Amino acid sequence: MSFHPRLSALAFSAMICLPLGTLGTSELQAQSDSARQSAKDPTTLMEDFLHYVRIAKPDLAEAAGNALMDSGVSDSDLAMIVYDNNLEDKLVSVLQRGRRMEGVSDLVAAIETRVEKGRIELARNPERVREAVKMLTGTLRQKMLAKDRLLAAGEYAVPALLEPIINGKDPQLEVACTAVIEEIKRQAVFPLCAALGAVDVNGQRKICNMLGAIGYPAAEPFLLQLAQADSTPDTVKASAMAAFKRLGGTSTSVPSQFAALGRRFFDGQMSLVAWPGEAFNNVWHYDTYAGLTPTSVPTPIYGDVMAMTMAKTALGYDKGSRQALALFVAADLRRENDLPDGGTDPIFGGNRYSPQFFATAAGTSVAQDVLSMSVDRYDTALIRDAISALSQTTGASNIFASARQPLLECLRYPDRRVQYDTALVIASALPRKNFPGDDIVVPLLGSAVRDSDAMYGIIVATNEEDRRTYAGDLQKLGFTTLNGGQNYADVRNELARAIGLDLVVIRGEIDMIRETIQALRNDNLTAAVPVIASANNADQSQLSTEFSDDRATIIWTAGRDADAFASAVDQLLDRTGGARLSEDDALAYMLGALDALRHVAVDGNSVLAVSEAETALLESLASRDGHVRLLVAEVVSLISGSRSQQALIDVALDATGSDQIDLLDLVAASARRFGNNAAPRQIDALRTLISKATGDTADAAGRAYGALNVGPEETVKLILD
Repeated sequence: MSFHPRLSALAFSAMICLPLGTLGTSELQAQSDSARQSAKDPTTLMEDFLHYVRIAKPDLAEAAGNALMDSGVSDSDLAMIVYDNNLEDKLVSVLQRGRRMEGVSDLVAAIETRVEKGRIELARNPERVREAVKMLTGTLRQKMLAKDRLLAAGEYAVPALLEPIINGKDPQLEVACTAVIEEIKRQAVFPLCAALGAVDVNGQRKICNMLGAIGYPAAEPFLLQLAQADSTPDTVKASAMAAFKRLGGTSTSVPSQFAALGRRFFDGQMSLVAWPGEAFNNVWHYDTYAGLTPTSVPTPIYGDVMAMTMAKTALGYDKGSRQALALFVAADLRRENDLPDGGTDPIFGGNRYSPQFFATAAGTSVAQDVLSMSVDRYDTALIRDAISALSQTTGASNIFASARQPLLECLRYPDRRVQYDTALVIASALPRKNFPGDDIVVPLLGSAVRDSDAMYGIIVATNEEDRRTYAGDLQKLGFTTLNGGQNYADVRNELARAIGLDLVVIRGEIDMIRETIQALRNDNLTAAVPVIASANNADQSQLSTEFSDDRATIIWTAGRDADAFASAVDQLLDRTGGARLSEDDALAYMLGALDALRHVAVDGNSVLAVSEAETALLESLASRDGHVRLLVAEVVSLISGSRSQQALIDVALDATGSDQIDLLDLVAASARRFGNNAAPRQIDALRTLISKATGDTADAAGRAYGALNVGPEETVKLILD
């Protein structure tokens, strides 16, 4: 046996421990490659990895890449290797090729992720930032290097840059730091605003000037707040107002300014988020001793936390601001929904009162405002929270008191849970005046009784085979599929007829998918409906980028298996608040709807007619059993007319035991309320039952027979017999 002259002793000793023939030629080569790689330093391993990917040698690239990952090198060290060896351009081009190379694509993704994390760690390292600040007055090369580092750090560089500006001991360094902060631009604004009210007079003037030079309108409320504070010296007031006007500020109401900024956070404006692609973002504070300090908040709730902070500041100036109060309540409710599993909120997480407390205690008008805000954003989860609050505070006197009536908009909202929740709230309020959509409420409640556990989906696909395939996948997941079509125009009429739609699946080329999603989002019937768009592999990335801000849309890669599709459906429904109803949830909707219908019927409400749910109730009466059937029968007994009474009699005659007794008593209740609407065959069947029954069943049959008031002949006959 011969060995490569560069083979390491480790590889040699590993092989001689095995009998000859145990290892094949390829295995010997693999161990040899692995041993050679493990002996190299991380810099050489990185260069080898990039070289082998570039020349399309995946086996050698894999060996080098695995050795690099197993070497113990840190993320920041990886980033330094790339930076110190001028590998940035090579890394970008090589990794682009490697993403499509079989055998190394996962390694490429892992190395790319670690290098990027390392860059971020290096850029934000406090020691490196402070060192870079000192270098701003060094040689030309040092200045250039320092500026690059500080701009890469973004807002994380502001505390170290602001310190020499505030103390003013080194004019040359102060000028350099000011220039860098102004070049950091918007990421410097919120740290500067946090310091604005806490530093000395000279520091305030300097910060005002920097904010004016940066020109980012988000600073307006803080500048106006400083300018209008009684304790602010006139020179600072002048600087603050000059910067405020330079930013284009016009409104001179501090609470309105803060409420407006809070609304921008609530609406999810990405320009307000320093690092939208990262897991955490910072809320800044200024401490006299520690200076500027960040508090990390999970990015999914960052906008909510900042909206609450701005709203709370506005309320401190104007306790009667309904706009600010509604903003606080809405953001608080959504913060609870958006907090990641296992995540914590270091800012408002310790509130003694729950979001639901504020939503109800603030009153019906504020809850209506919250509902309006959530409808405008098609935020299904927040809509349901607002409706839940209204269900506990509204009645006939205040349900439609606001100028805008968002509850009525929710009757046609493209989510059946929202429709059911709304119908329950309105029916429970027993309104006394007609309103737009009053003819929808009772049919929705009837639908909740009959099929609250149903899920409806529709397939929009360019060919019939895809429509059949995805319809089959949905049916396996418990969906009822509506008639699909080749494009949005084909299914528009079907959508208009449907009572609620839970999912749309789209399959086609990129332009068809794009046009269909846009058409769905531009139609009030479907603006918030969850959408899974099944795209070709080549189009998936582009479409994902285009619709990244649409939380109700998932771009899915066609050709994956049914389990992956089911997982995507669950993920989408969970994040849009339309998760499939459990048996308990479906039962709760059905019982709530029955209770609401019973109250409407007993009340004799002139606006809502329980008879509009008759068809759904009779279908449910025929299909249910046990206690649920008795609850349905109770409501049916409150509906006038022959259809309901005769259906009730048929069910009672077919029942047995205690169920039959209870149902016969409901027949009697119907007859007492509306008179005899029974068919002759039913009277004959009731006579037969009476002649054969004994005990409690006979007594119940007698009560039903007597209430129908068909004459005493049968009673006399029974006496004589």
